[in-house]
Amino acid sequence: MKTKLFQEKKFFLTLLTSILIISIVLIIDYKKTLFVHETGHLKILGGGLGIILAIGLILKWKYIRQILGVLVLISLVAVIVMAIGSSKEFLLSYSILLSTLILIAYFLLFSKSVKDYVNSKYID
Repeated sequence: MKTKLFQEKKFFLTLLTSILIISIVLIIDYKKTLFVHETGHLKILGGGLGIILAIGLILKWKYIRQILGVLVLISLVAVIVMAIGSSKEFLLSYSILLSTLILIAYFLLFSKSVKDYVNSKYID
């Protein structure tokens, strides 16, 4: 008997990763003042591109884990540099963003469940 896709642990970790990516993109787009002053500019994970790639993760696109992993690592380095160079008023928000990016990087690059889900071919 085959299990349903949404009943697998692999699917839930992949869905959690996609939700985290989408939430980071949306929070940065709509609540920019949490991270920079009103006149500043901040884009992480490419805005709309991040949402498309997060959906591609659920749809099991080829090489999507590697592409998202590289984008998350670049974003991770950028957030570290911004946190070091910014004022103390943004330190808490950068810390939360940094911890979320570390969690996403772990799921994308080192989680066996996400790797197995993306590499598997689901046929019902």
